[in-house]
Amino acid sequence: MFYAGAALKGSLGDPFPFSPWTQVFPALALHLFLGPIEELGWRGYALPLLQRRLNPLGAGLLLGLVWAVWHIPAFLLGGTVHSAWSFGPFFAGVIAVSVIMTPMFNAARGSLLLPFLYHFQMNNPIWPDAQPWDTAGFVGIAVAVVWLNRHTMLQRGAGVTRVLPSEGRAEA
Repeated sequence: MFYAGAALKGSLGDPFPFSPWTQVFPALALHLFLGPIEELGWRGYALPLLQRRLNPLGAGLLLGLVWAVWHIPAFLLGGTVHSAWSFGPFFAGVIAVSVIMTPMFNAARGSLLLPFLYHFQMNNPIWPDAQPWDTAGFVGIAVAVVWLNRHTMLQRGAGVTRVLPSEGRAEA
């Protein structure tokens, strides 16, 4: 999807953004830590609590809204990758990604490994910037994910409600 977006934007032939190429490793290490650490709060804490009151779709949508608002300061800081993006498509994309990650988290029975890896690959500094094309893809995938999982996404009580593994209960 990212390469399709880069092709549409005409940036597919841009040079590799790291020179020397070994600089990719510190960038990857940083992103391996920063994005996934958010998942402790988003999927490890907030999503299970929201799923206690809402069906997984409602919880994913509400969490996506909060997650998108969380990123507003990044749009206000000059020099960040976010400052070059349009907020509207980013906002819609974050909500769509939250909806995509909700059944992923629930299918993994509350394991944070998949959300960690998914968040990392979303922030991967090697990917070309595909904004806003990636948003259309994320929204389409989110709609398909909801449709394919409609029986659990629309059923209250179908999501994981256990907050982080340390809570010691095996609710699913």
